[in-house]
Amino acid sequence: MRIRLTIAIIFAVTSGAYAGDHRRTEPRNYILRRQQAYQVQGVPTSRLIIGKRQIDVYRNGLMFEGDHVVGVRAR
Repeated sequence: MRIRLTIAIIFAVTSGAYAGDHRRTEPRNYILRRQQAYQVQGVPTSRLIIGKRQIDVYRNGLMFEGDHVVGVRAR
């Protein structure tokens, strides 16, 4: 009985240790993600920093904060 219990515990611990890797597979760099999604071309022309917010402004007028569009600036 003890042997079966020990084997079951060892199996449970080792199978949990080899579970899948749950890290992100997509790039964390927002600029690269926007370029891959064909939302914009090139790098931001300017960056507005308002408190903790970082807003990237592109040539076409789109303004992004992280992955989200926060506005459009007139040309």
